[in-house]
Amino acid sequence: MYSLPSIGANEFAIFFIVLWIIVHFLISRLTGWARMAGHYPDMGGFSGKKWRFQTITTRRGMGYRGSVNVGADARGLYLSVFFLFRFGHPPIFVPWRDITITEKKIFKIKLLELRFRKTENLPVRFTAKLGDRLAGAAGSNWPGIKSVRRAKGVEDRAGRRA
Repeated sequence: MYSLPSIGANEFAIFFIVLWIIVHFLISRLTGWARMAGHYPDMGGFSGKKWRFQTITTRRGMGYRGSVNVGADARGLYLSVFFLFRFGHPPIFVPWRDITITEKKIFKIKLLELRFRKTENLPVRFTAKLGDRLAGAAGSNWPGIKSVRRAKGVEDRAGRRA
């Protein structure tokens, strides 16, 4: 009878770490994160408002549930992955001038879909509630929602008048 060779704790730990790195490297390629980070690397020094443990969706319906830090300031949008999942996912910073935003509805949930000028085929989606927070942090630099332009005198979701 054939029996599997036993492995020790050290070998298992090494196997697990290598597997963890490979899986997260592949996820970053499949979701498009690696490509976005190649075009929009965070050069450090982001000091704007951050919301931790957020959920975003990317292409192919893939996403990051409760593992992304999303930030914004007057300069742009900041995205980073929780440190345990960061391999292959360097932080991203996209200037507002490179972002277009449309509103989507999926299963009665309002989402904002962001497209970045250098990676237009890679959407980033998150809840309209998070979008409202980002808009507040961006101030007058917020690019606005392209599909739902407000006419003068019309209120938006938050009750603000144009």
